[in-house]
Amino acid sequence: MRLLFLSLLLLPILLGARENPFVPAEVTPAEAATQHDTVPAPEKEKRAVPTIHPQRISNKKTVVNYAKARFVFRENSAYIETKDDIIKHFSIATPPSIVIDFRSPSDFPSKRKELDIRPFVKLEMGAHDDHYRVVLRLDRVHNYNIEKRKYGQLLRITD
Repeated sequence: MRLLFLSLLLLPILLGARENPFVPAEVTPAEAATQHDTVPAPEKEKRAVPTIHPQRISNKKTVVNYAKARFVFRENSAYIETKDDIIKHFSIATPPSIVIDFRSPSDFPSKRKELDIRPFVKLEMGAHDDHYRVVLRLDRVHNYNIEKRKYGQLLRITD
């Protein structure tokens, strides 16, 4: 029994099997520098890499969790994850803001969070008797639209 167990343990080593057969056998230059063998890493063919302007693509996001809603801010969009329905929404010019009222009896202290994702400057949230209000302060006046999603609302800046 012991011999069978040892042979099953040593079989992959004897066969030279790799731990993960789906990982390519190529060695990157960084890995080659850390390894002590003398076999050089294979040269990869050089491809033209398109230049991407760093300000045009941004994967930066900010997540804010509150009891009534979870907010995920990305450049030019805000996903508001909540089970509550929108009563109304509108924008104001001074200070530039988007105001959204959600239907839900609420009682919590007002909340404020500074944001650093364009065009959002600040998130403010306050409770009222039969609803709560979300105010998104903006860097300037913007056009927007709101789309209903499975788990909440997606606000997009459209200009």
